[in-house]
Amino acid sequence: MSEGSDDGRRAPPALDQFGMPIKGGEAPARRRVRRSSQGNGSGTVTAERAAPAAEPDTREQEATQQKVVIGVFCAMLIGITVLQKIGIGPSGAIIPVILPIALIALGAGVLFARPVFRPERAMLYLAVVVTSALSTVLFSPSFSLSSIGLYFLLYLPFLVAFDTTPETHRKCLSLFSNLMLVFAVIVWIQHAIQFSIGWQYWPDLDKLVPSQYLVPEFLYIQPIQFGMKYMKPSGITFLEVSFISQFITLALIIELLFLQRMVRAVFFGATLFATFAGTGLALLLVALPIVFTRMNIRTFVTVLATAFIALFVALQLQWFDMVADRMGEFDKQGSSGSSRFVEPLDRVRRALLDPSAVYSGVGPGQIERGGNIFWWPIVKAIVEYGLIQGVLLYAFLLFSMFDRTPSRQFAIILILWYSFEGTLLTPLNPIALVMLSSMFILRDAPRTRRSRSGAAASAVPAAA
Repeated sequence: MSEGSDDGRRAPPALDQFGMPIKGGEAPARRRVRRSSQGNGSGTVTAERAAPAAEPDTREQEATQQKVVIGVFCAMLIGITVLQKIGIGPSGAIIPVILPIALIALGAGVLFARPVFRPERAMLYLAVVVTSALSTVLFSPSFSLSSIGLYFLLYLPFLVAFDTTPETHRKCLSLFSNLMLVFAVIVWIQHAIQFSIGWQYWPDLDKLVPSQYLVPEFLYIQPIQFGMKYMKPSGITFLEVSFISQFITLALIIELLFLQRMVRAVFFGATLFATFAGTGLALLLVALPIVFTRMNIRTFVTVLATAFIALFVALQLQWFDMVADRMGEFDKQGSSGSSRFVEPLDRVRRALLDPSAVYSGVGPGQIERGGNIFWWPIVKAIVEYGLIQGVLLYAFLLFSMFDRTPSRQFAIILILWYSFEGTLLTPLNPIALVMLSSMFILRDAPRTRRSRSGAAASAVPAAA
């Protein structure tokens, strides 16, 4: 058998640029060929070196796309936490900076990552826009053009989603938890400052940042209890203490559902109590039954034991006495509890007494404002645009949140948070839904097909 042959025959000589054989030359050893058994015996020569060369490029491109997704998440995370209190725009129409940051970041993701177009989302969003615009133009006696423009722009990011690996999704959630760990430490530092030299020495963005760059109409610093000299820590950069308590709760839920780091979860739980805010605690109480469905027995017992210890400590420190006055506010008109949970339902009931409220409302931006009123997103949508438009909005949101979501349990918790502790036109809430759920289209795990010929056949790649 001749040396350098594959099947007993000598390898063909190397050819020059004119097709003539080169003396003493042979084809390069790495450029091996195979002869097809088909044909008239002359054989068909096929190169086998091109296919493997494409694999490293594909892997590198895939890794780059996943890094872009993480970068988009990081940009939105910084905007929604560190820059939460910062806004831009003319006086009286300041827009939180998180909205342009989210639009720019998602736009960059569309250019450099692997966006997934979901026609169902596009059709539902178009239905919301068309019906709301027609209702406003045809039936609303007065309306705010800036309000309807912000409405359409704010929910546009739900159309953007990226092909995401489980590893990338986990990294993003870990980044959220890590940043909230920093803010949890800041909460304890604020307590240490106020218990030693006084809360007046807290860094105050109301004094450090010009007022034209601050988001207005939020209670930045408030006492733990009326008349008390101690204040609730808001993490310095958050709009108010209720928001940092909600974000700490979301970090706690992420730890319980995904990351399973119990020491960090306990620290988040302790910090939640240290904020003295009821909204985060209410979210946790609603979320725990959902979280328990994903827990193993060991984690469940650990969480339950920690909850009993926290309850005992809270009773000893009279924590409930300092916040219990909020629990009796539901039947007091104008109180925070009544404004958050009673008046929204009553406002929808009064709106639906008019038969035309099925397809029209009072107009964008025309719902009552001022005082201590807190309108749920669905309430504002129904009252200002109509019942059909409000239902379409929630159909769009629900489909986007559950569209191949990484976790249905977490999506349910986020929807509940948005529905009862969020607002329709505050960018913080819908952008958080996009950042934590709807922007991730989780890639299906590869499935191994079993052939009748056995495992050996499954190892052979399919022909292109």
